[in-house]
Formats: sequence, structure tokens, C-alpha cells
Amino acid sequence: MRDPYYVQEDDNLDDMAAVLKPALGFTDEDLKRLSPEAKTLFSARRRLGIDWLDRYEVVVTVTKSPGGCRCGIREGQKIVFDMRHKVKPDLSDAPLCVHLMAPVLSIFYMTFDRAAEGLNPLTCIWRFIECPMTGANHGADKALAEVTLRRVDTHEPVTKRMLAEDFA
Repeated sequence: MRDPYYVQEDDNLDDMAAVLKPALGFTDEDLKRLSPEAKTLFSARRRLGIDWLDRYEVVVTVTKSPGGCRCGIREGQKIVFDMRHKVKPDLSDAPLCVHLMAPVLSIFYMTFDRAAEGLNPLTCIWRFIECPMTGANHGADKALAEVTLRRVDTHEPVTKRMLAEDFA
């Protein structure tokens, strides 16, 4: 019996092959050769639905910017990412500061793993980030931000822990 939360060694994602093969240009052999890590990434769709990446976006909202940011980041500005880690410039109003965006990457690292288990891709632990640029004043002026997951269609924040319940 296949554990629905963890990809097993002999799991070739057969139940998802009809969608994955044309989307990725894969053959049956390509699916069999995928690493366990890649299979786990794709298996997230098994729990949250094939289009889960298109239903959510990550929003970084600046909560504090004491004024020392050389990129011009100000309180209330935001950077919006799709779930494929791309900035959505039409929904973002903050300058694209690589220093403030860098901590978001580590948050994205865990999103697929959590989604594969049917969980909200953002953990309740990593809801806040800060610019890693400390400067001469040891970080007193660096920007702080809150990270949230929201629905693409309504822009409502998603705070529910178990997203898989919506797709069971």
C-alpha cells in the first residue's frame, strides 16, 4: 500500500502520468528515472491538486523600515511571488531589493515538501523575515517584513494549516 504522504521507491507517479508527461515532455521511462526528491516535489500535486501552484502566491509585506534602507524600501510596500518563485511585478510596489528577497528563498525551499504532505506551504514559524544587510549601525535601519500565503483569485490570506482537506 502506498503511503499518501511519502513517495515510495516503486512509485512512478502513474496516477499523475497523464498530466505530467505532456506538461514536461516526459516519457514513461523519464518518470521512472526521476530521483526520489523530484518525485516528492511532483507528488505535492497528489495532495493539493494538479493546479495548486496556480492557486496561491507568496506576499512579502514590509512591516518596518526605519529609513536606512539604501534600496528605498518603505513600510507597507510589498513584493508578490508566484509559487514558482517568480516576482509578480504588476502586483508588487516595493523596489526589487535582492537583500530583502534573499531570505524568501529559504522559505520557498520548504514549500513543496510541506505541500506534499497536504500542509499549508508556508509554516507558521517562518512568517517574518529581515533584510540581511546590517550596515554600520549593526542593522538598526534594516527592513523587516511579514510573509503570507494568499489565494490568487481573491487575494485573501490563507491561514489554514491543512490545505489538503479542501481537496480530499
